[in-house]
Amino acid sequence: MLVRRRTHRSSERWAVGATALLAVLLAGCADEQPTQVPAEPVEPAVAPVAGALLIEELYYSGALPYGGADHYFSDQFLELVNASDHPLDLSGVMVGDAYGIAGKINVDSKPDSFRDSHPDEVVLSSVWRLPDQVRLEPGARLVIAHDGTNHRPFSTIDLSGAAFETYVAAAAGKDDDHPTVANLESVVFNGGFDWLVPVFGPSLVVLAADAPLGTEPSPIGQLATAPVSSVLDGIETLMDADSAEFKRLPDSVDSGYGWVSGTYVGESLRRRNVDGVWQDTNDSSADFEIGQPQPGIVLASEGVFGDPWIELGTGRSAFEPIAELGPVELVAGIQGGWHVDASLRFGGFGPHGIVVVYEVVDEGAQSISFATQASLSAASVLKDGEGWVRVGDRVVLDIADPTEVVGKTAILRATAALGDQTWSDERTITIVDDD
Repeated sequence: MLVRRRTHRSSERWAVGATALLAVLLAGCADEQPTQVPAEPVEPAVAPVAGALLIEELYYSGALPYGGADHYFSDQFLELVNASDHPLDLSGVMVGDAYGIAGKINVDSKPDSFRDSHPDEVVLSSVWRLPDQVRLEPGARLVIAHDGTNHRPFSTIDLSGAAFETYVAAAAGKDDDHPTVANLESVVFNGGFDWLVPVFGPSLVVLAADAPLGTEPSPIGQLATAPVSSVLDGIETLMDADSAEFKRLPDSVDSGYGWVSGTYVGESLRRRNVDGVWQDTNDSSADFEIGQPQPGIVLASEGVFGDPWIELGTGRSAFEPIAELGPVELVAGIQGGWHVDASLRFGGFGPHGIVVVYEVVDEGAQSISFATQASLSAASVLKDGEGWVRVGDRVVLDIADPTEVVGKTAILRATAALGDQTWSDERTITIVDDD
């Protein structure tokens, strides 16, 4: 398991309704195993060495088009696993992406990495550092999110229970600081308002906490360098099978490379596991295989322990009550589509194992939203007295133009399910476009 300090601060349309969707999701959660949390660490954690802390999954391709978004990439994530038989102390461990183009993206694209000129170093565009007191038990996983929020329905992925996110504090408010996920420290950053790794194929490394970082000038700014001896693990991915000349990492870090079938295809690269052992030959073409993204966030039911209740509200980062016929803002997604923000207060059950389905229906009781759901855990909600608050869910409307709904009333509904029990709340809202 992971012990950490928390800092608060689309392809085919789903042809299922809320009830059917809940049944499918709950069936899918049945095989999840509960996380066991020891009261006290029973074995000292040690700093990882090469081979002990591995990249288990890298999802970078972006989601299939859905929900009005054709190019959705905010659901990217990196997952690490403790492949050793003892606890690891990840305090100060760093992750970074190698500089260089991923392939012949344009007809005049040429290799531009530092692989040939720096054979004993990795040259990185951005570097992030884990905080102190991060302990990872044997076999446990740690998810680092591009954005630590629920990316449904644009994507199949909910990262509101991730361990960390790569929040860009220097982006002047353009990057959202999601309240349920702690932030990594930005050591070196060359980018815009988000740490977007290339959807054509990034190359990432995990560095030891004591890795000495140097600098290297580039067209995009000062890059970071680190000796290959400080690399704990790496993964090289490129645009396709014919892009070998664009490799960025030295062969001593990764002698091969992986790729997925394209951009915005909803595919990830997952490390092969043979008879319970993670394959690690330092050759990504052999060690990884294409699969569906599955961030290892455990959802184990804790059942009903009181008098269950839920209250539906709005708000992106905090719960905001909704008065009857009250205004709810229509939001244009930066990657497409229009949505309303939904939040939820609840108590008496969960939060582990709760599945929430949101929907919006018009005055004629016809659904006007894409299927939107969230799978909850203690890591993906905020404590609120005797209950919890869930924020950051987007209910995406199935509309071609905002004029279809602005100024009109609709019903916003949330249904929470745990096992075979469900609880619902709804609000009649007025959809506005004031902002």
